[in-house]
Amino acid sequence: MKRAVLILLVLFLLVASFACAEPSAYVLTEDTFFRVMTNINAYPHRYDGKELTFDSFTYRLTDVDGTEYMCCVRKCSAGYGCKCGKDTVIGFILDYDGEIPEPKNQSVDTVEKAWIRTTGKLVLPEDRKPTVLHIYAADGVTVEPVSFYTYHATELSLIEDYSNLAYYVTK
Repeated sequence: MKRAVLILLVLFLLVASFACAEPSAYVLTEDTFFRVMTNINAYPHRYDGKELTFDSFTYRLTDVDGTEYMCCVRKCSAGYGCKCGKDTVIGFILDYDGEIPEPKNQSVDTVEKAWIRTTGKLVLPEDRKPTVLHIYAADGVTVEPVSFYTYHATELSLIEDYSNLAYYVTK
């Protein structure tokens, strides 16, 4: 009887350890993009070195010092990390050795963007802090800080048919 209980306990512990193990790769879908990105920004250490695959569009940000950053983002309605009630973008600074499609209709709220599918890894810097960019707001005068981690893409492809992709992610 003791042996049976011991075997059951060992099996339970094995199953529990597998159930609690974090995956080594994440595929972000239309339904999970916002939640996973929110979680990445709240708990980046959990995603450090993990493979991520997702669909986004290219977006260029220019810091007030003139440094340009190519990003892979989605637009999200007010709420994600935003206390001001304005819409924002959520994503990463994109690091990729190959050709990156130029942003399309960047300042227009439309689905007509340069959509890409990427696979790569989030690799946190030593201090585990995001890069803080200081960009001009829409008024061209106010400077706003925005924070992005860098995503190291190993694969990147242009999405020709993006009709099933939502411009805004909200869930």
